[in-house]
Amino acid sequence: MSEKKPLFEKIADELKEKIEREEYKPGMLMPSEKELQSLFSSSRTTIRRAVDLLVAEKLVIRKNGIGLYVEPKLTTQNILEMTGVMKSGSAESAVREIKDFYMRKAGKFYAQKFGIKENELLYFIRLLQKNKDAHQMEILLLPLSLYPDLRVKDLQIVSILELVNSGRQALFALEQELQLVKSTQEQMKYLQIDEDTPVVKLSTVYYDDTNSLVAVGYRYENAMLTEYMIDFN
Repeated sequence: MSEKKPLFEKIADELKEKIEREEYKPGMLMPSEKELQSLFSSSRTTIRRAVDLLVAEKLVIRKNGIGLYVEPKLTTQNILEMTGVMKSGSAESAVREIKDFYMRKAGKFYAQKFGIKENELLYFIRLLQKNKDAHQMEILLLPLSLYPDLRVKDLQIVSILELVNSGRQALFALEQELQLVKSTQEQMKYLQIDEDTPVVKLSTVYYDDTNSLVAVGYRYENAMLTEYMIDFN
């Protein structure tokens, strides 16, 4: 007769199945340990032991002050190992602030880019990343149809690349264009720069494995404080 499994192992198995079925998607927040206590009618200790098993298996990550989220399938390091990807030297230690998170109509320009109707909705996300030397402004546009479960608190956890990869279509490739541009009023405000300060603009388009566009992003930085590297290895 086989030995009966402890309750915390049964709960861990059930959560693992939910992760494998992508009820809890890679890179996204899971219910908190308190919510899991209610969901499984179990004690705090039992839930903590169940989650510990998933953390040990590298299926779940605990983030202090935020909660639990599913280990991303695609990490920033995976993408940065791709040939020719441009990397900002100031992005590593930046603290992120969410400035805008809302939905807007695609309009003619983005409807053509994404191959959708002009009145279909896109998420418009603006992030400000700060470190001791400079600010970066990130803008990301994502079709609602590909990211129906996106929540603003997800942005506090995952990187841009992990976020893009969390939609219905997995990220497969990206293209980038680097430009030197004149600063606008908006950039002056968010980057805290003067009118004559040049700005580096990095445009990124993200594709799935059918070469369909899944996201568009723009990064703006003070050109006088920015250093980019292109990795061809």
